Amino acid sequence: FELLHTLVLNAGQALTREALIDQVWGYDWYGDARVVDTHIQHLRRKLRQHSPDDEELIRTVRGVGYRFAV
Repeated sequence: FELLHTLVLNAGQALTREALIDQVWGYDWYGDARVVDTHIQHLRRKLRQHSPDDEELIRTVRGVGYRFAV
């Protein structure tokens, strides 16, 4: 849930995968940046279960990363 927390704290601001990795897992984390995509997919699925209007709360900003909708 640290990923969701980071997105909510920066609501409306697009964050790159690298920025999310640095803030959530730490700058010394070693691995593929696409792991963020997998975690975003899981968060979206969980949020959809509790969102009455089917609005995507986590939006993809093409060529940049992700942002939490305000």
